[in-house]
Amino acid sequence: MRIAVLGAGVCGLVAAHRLARAGHAVDVYERWPGLGGQAATLDVGDGHRLERYYHHLFTSDRHIAALFEELGMADAIEWRPSSVAFFARGALHPFVTPLDLLRFRPLSPLARVRMGAAVLALQRFASDREPYERTTARAWIERRMGRQAWEEVWGPLLRGKFGERADSIAMVWLWSKLRLRRSVKGEDVRRERLGYPRDSWEPLFAALAGSVTAAGGRVLTDRPAARVVRAGAGLVVCPGAHGSYRLGHDPRAFAAGPAERYDRVLATVPSDVFERLLDPALAAEVGEEYLARARGIEYFAALCLLLELDRRFSPYYWTNVADRGLPFVGLIEHTNFVESERYGGRHFLYVANYLPRGHALLGLDAEALLERYQPGLRAVNPAFARDWVVRAWRHVEPAAQPIVTVGYGDRMPPLRTPAAGLVLANTTQVYPEDRGTNYAVRLGDEAARAVV
Repeated sequence: MRIAVLGAGVCGLVAAHRLARAGHAVDVYERWPGLGGQAATLDVGDGHRLERYYHHLFTSDRHIAALFEELGMADAIEWRPSSVAFFARGALHPFVTPLDLLRFRPLSPLARVRMGAAVLALQRFASDREPYERTTARAWIERRMGRQAWEEVWGPLLRGKFGERADSIAMVWLWSKLRLRRSVKGEDVRRERLGYPRDSWEPLFAALAGSVTAAGGRVLTDRPAARVVRAGAGLVVCPGAHGSYRLGHDPRAFAAGPAERYDRVLATVPSDVFERLLDPALAAEVGEEYLARARGIEYFAALCLLLELDRRFSPYYWTNVADRGLPFVGLIEHTNFVESERYGGRHFLYVANYLPRGHALLGLDAEALLERYQPGLRAVNPAFARDWVVRAWRHVEPAAQPIVTVGYGDRMPPLRTPAAGLVLANTTQVYPEDRGTNYAVRLGDEAARAVV
């Protein structure tokens, strides 16, 4: 069969790799000039690459570990100790070991023990996700951990991720985080280890693209799909012109080029982009019921400011920000995880945010965003000054974080659409787990099976 894959993120590349190796003729269309989607890298100079948005692996991430091994790249992943802190009530609190919870002053001693016991019980005994799909995280936390745990820890964290929707987030989302991604054993119980590819994620993307091209397929970057149309028993993809990425994410803004015919089309783009790709007749074939499901899942945007600093900002790799007065939700200091010597002694800090579409911060450029963030950065480290910043990069992903509310699993659209030969696979269908490269690999495998 001749198959088009729309999107060269991890899911799309994995699916294309599977389909090409199975003997199908595969073309991959990607809007951006590079590969990787939300895991895409950028050249930060001096021969070094970093992800536009921070990424790491957990020891429980078996799907992507198996992919690295399959591609002959098992040794590419380096496992390193993680260091985590919590910024609350104007102070940094380490969360590196279980004992750090017992020293966490914003919670009373009883609340610390109660929260720790609830998390431990969930990790060890809560194997069935069903009870957590029908209740909110807030209700479960207040019942099992107490109101203080919600007000001082989990509420601020979920508000940082989901804003005003925090109170309605389903507990299954947090269950997945705590049980599946944090299911550590052995020495990792005392101090968690995380994985990162030795030379960034770029070699993995190159290996997947190379697998497709070696099988006779094409990986077309800076070449988005502008429209998908039914043509008899098959489908036609009309690609956009080079440089279309400068016009944004809406395919309706792209000038459509010469059409190419396929037996199957796999779209790995966000749900709103998917709907806008469809010719009216094909949209009618997909049907309002399916489109309403896809349309009904809300996204928050990821806003990430990557700073190169001339010195270390903090002692920690990952700092969760629970202070609602700060205009960002996380600080991820990459060079406290991978040593700065790997980058010629340079220091890199991600300032992370999740925001509803239309938020004022999304309209700021890197310099204006840094100006807005400076008071918050000084709140975490009072010594911070503007002249520490050597360079700044700003990136926005409009469809980054699906909002997982109660009953999400019942509303989620299936991979196969009602239109013959048309499949949708994107982050809204990673459930109950949270989005991430590991589950994008799994979704790519599932999507490849759904296509054929």
